[in-house]
Amino acid sequence: MSENMIEWIAVDWGTTNLRCWAMTRGGEILGHVESDQGMAAIASVKGDFESVLVAAIRPWLKEGKTMPVVACGMVGARSGWVEVPYDTVPCLPQTSRTRVSTRCREIDFSIYSGVKQLCPADVMRGEETQLSGLLVSEPDFEGLVCLPGTHSKWVTIKGGLIHGFRTFMTGEVFGLLAGQSVLRHTLAVEGWDEAAFNTGVKLGVEFPGDLLNQCFRLRAEALLEGLDGVAARSRLSGMLIGQELSGVTAGNEIVLIGASHMVKLYQTALAAIGLRCKIQNSEVMTLAGLRRGLC
Repeated sequence: MSENMIEWIAVDWGTTNLRCWAMTRGGEILGHVESDQGMAAIASVKGDFESVLVAAIRPWLKEGKTMPVVACGMVGARSGWVEVPYDTVPCLPQTSRTRVSTRCREIDFSIYSGVKQLCPADVMRGEETQLSGLLVSEPDFEGLVCLPGTHSKWVTIKGGLIHGFRTFMTGEVFGLLAGQSVLRHTLAVEGWDEAAFNTGVKLGVEFPGDLLNQCFRLRAEALLEGLDGVAARSRLSGMLIGQELSGVTAGNEIVLIGASHMVKLYQTALAAIGLRCKIQNSEVMTLAGLRRGLC
């Protein structure tokens, strides 16, 4: 890698991870570093965000040259480096970014705004950059975008704008039920049963208001009928995702943005109820979105 070729640095700084890429103006990746120094880890010890960032990207900096460093994610949250204002829907995925003063003269650091929805209340930080990247590759896209994760987001895109979105704590609730509720005695720690998962999806979609009762049935079936732990775990996952999908109707074009097993789960869940989707890689979308705003 030639340091002279690096023209800007992309940063995705979330709650749990810090990811940085050395980039050319044309979007070629020249280097990549990643650590567990996410916003939560630094904020919990009242750490120095700038020192963490500079230590990560120091090999890409050159004395006497100022490098544009563009970030998205929870680094701009209230508990982050600097609280960056939200843009309000309907809005472009990336409307504004805030420059942050630094002690290091070799960086020109800025953070993209998140997006807020006033009624019903909802917020996002980081996902809007992936949405911006999607519109780079598909500028005429209109439909639903799902960004699976601990807190999944469903976003309505129309006319190049974010018109509204909904956040679901599906992943977090699954973790709490599996690890801290009475169901921890019923569920296997790992494993996968696709048939049980699909059954759960259909239950969640068809009977979304019955979710808590369906959850306890897993415990009862384990006690009375010997329900297998892997099947119970898979069905619970399916029921929670199915409840999330209960408001998704046919006729919408759907895109999933992600890079983990979560995307596969959502693709499988959508297929179980007869819906098709396209998949976009989250890293590719993030970098495209950061570059779009920079250019």
